[in-house]
Amino acid sequence: MGQVRIELWAMTVGAVVNGLLGSAVMPRPLRLAGYKLLGAQVRSGNIFPGLRVYGSMRNLEIGRRTFLNAECYLEPVAPIRIGEACQFGPQAMIVTSHHPTLPDGTVSRIAEGRAVEIGDRVWVGARAQILPGVRIADDVVIAAGAVVTRDCPVAGVYAGVPARLVRKTTVDTP
Repeated sequence: MGQVRIELWAMTVGAVVNGLLGSAVMPRPLRLAGYKLLGAQVRSGNIFPGLRVYGSMRNLEIGRRTFLNAECYLEPVAPIRIGEACQFGPQAMIVTSHHPTLPDGTVSRIAEGRAVEIGDRVWVGARAQILPGVRIADDVVIAAGAVVTRDCPVAGVYAGVPARLVRKTTVDTP
């Protein structure tokens, strides 16, 4: 039943979201209107072509002045909240589905969603991956290629696989 639902989504909403709205020929204002019409809470029209969304548009929230570069991948199986004035490099990825280990040691074939929250003024480098259940504080920089497996609770630069704090930063608030 779940596989049928996934296939139906891909042929309908998925085709509109990823094929039409994500197209390079779609003007940004129309892309924004389409995302909103499908239930996303998107407050920024600065989303470049190639965005791929696999999950419920109702689970997606993107703050004002946030920029998503080309070919980013979002999987809002569980809620994804991206704050204001964030910057995402090309092919950055946010995944919310998790397959837990069962009591017998096997991995469940049924995905569970774990929400991802990203604060304000966060920079996410090219091809960085943010995994299920992660919370990222305001004013964090995620280095290109980093894999974020745990929360990033303080302002600073996180890099590596898995990502870890490599430098704290001080933030001047206006």
